[in-house]
Amino acid sequence: MKGYLTVFLSLSLSIMTGFVLLLTGCAVRNAGRVRLECAVDTGMNSVLSEFHIGLFERYGLLYVDASYLGQEPSASNVEERISFYIEENTSRILERKNGPWGTLYLEKVHISSFETSAADRGASMRNQAVCYAADSGICGTEREVFERIPETGGLDMEDTMGKWNSIMEQLAGMERPRIRNEKGEWKEVHLSNPADWVYGLAGSDILYLAEMPVNEISGVKIYLDNYISHRGIINTRGVERSYREEDDLFLSYLFDKMGYMGRVREKSLLACQLEYIIYGNPSDMENVRAVAQRLFRWRFADNLSCALADGGLRGQAAAAAEELHAVQLKREFKEPVTESILYACAFLESIGDLRTIYRGGVIPVRKSYHQMSVDKVLSGIIYYTDNGNGWTYGQYLASMLLMMDKDEVNLRAMDIMEMDIRFGDGNNNFAMDWCIERIEAEITGRGNFGDNYLLKRKYGYF
Repeated sequence: MKGYLTVFLSLSLSIMTGFVLLLTGCAVRNAGRVRLECAVDTGMNSVLSEFHIGLFERYGLLYVDASYLGQEPSASNVEERISFYIEENTSRILERKNGPWGTLYLEKVHISSFETSAADRGASMRNQAVCYAADSGICGTEREVFERIPETGGLDMEDTMGKWNSIMEQLAGMERPRIRNEKGEWKEVHLSNPADWVYGLAGSDILYLAEMPVNEISGVKIYLDNYISHRGIINTRGVERSYREEDDLFLSYLFDKMGYMGRVREKSLLACQLEYIIYGNPSDMENVRAVAQRLFRWRFADNLSCALADGGLRGQAAAAAEELHAVQLKREFKEPVTESILYACAFLESIGDLRTIYRGGVIPVRKSYHQMSVDKVLSGIIYYTDNGNGWTYGQYLASMLLMMDKDEVNLRAMDIMEMDIRFGDGNNNFAMDWCIERIEAEITGRGNFGDNYLLKRKYGYF
């Protein structure tokens, strides 16, 4: 009987021992997987913690720079950083005293996909910028322009200078009257149109006419092909997600983070950054001049509508035309000369508007009153206008930005970010289409019992 019990207990003990060892092995294997999962999560979070400090401090954006401050940007750089952190929490920890049971080795980290700030042509960057503006509560006078955009759009369509050119060409093509002089010779009577000198100003530099301090404009010229809007943009694929695009918040973000004529930001390659976004020329001077020309066209179109609708001003112009000898001799000159004088009045008023705006004053988009007079044309006076309400230079810039295509604004804004980061940090390889917001990776590991682990993880800031 005792022999039977001994055999039974031996068999039972061996079975129980095997079962215990099986449970222990399963526990070790599962512990290895859990340890790998923890190490992977730690590694992914650690990589995201290495966001670009300069980009965050200057623009409030959270992205991992795949160039890591100097290398050629690539996904393999990020894979190496993830591998480093995982290994620090797997194989490296076994070398320490009281390390966990079982070995665990990282075999491979593969980034299967990632999303950059260039996703959907800058929608990712715009989303972060909008979130930043909403969280920060930034809101300036630039938002006051929204309700007037249809009016500025109408002014933008006007070709006032072209119409004036047509009138002046008409006058130039009309045959002049002739009179006989004291010698009995027939001589042509000059028109002596008082609008001629004003018309001659149309060929002058608009910055000179506006009395803009051009010596304060940076002389830096950039090579456009170095930046994201002109080079072959890559990594634009985005995941299925909704991006915030609110124009009002993004506009406030741009005005908060970027400089423009009269309010430049330090440590910027281009000083007039909003003007660059609007026109995209390679120098501040070209962009400021282009904005000034457009602003002048708007003011010219509005002032001309005021001049043509003002019966008293038209009467002054007609009276001035009537004084001309050529008009007295040939009546068909009177109407086009009168029109040309009205255009000259509007031209001088528009120069005055620009001078006021560039001195920090305000001019309404659509004037309810004006300071035009024919006497200013006859006397050769260029003046400053005086209006107590209206838009500042910054608000006119805001309206131009809102009239642009969103993708174009996004890409040129990222141009500015690339310029500033490269200029400030000296990182010539910094590229916004290699600034990573989301990472999806596959990680394979191996345990000491021939166990293989495959984990898939997706991490990001948003």
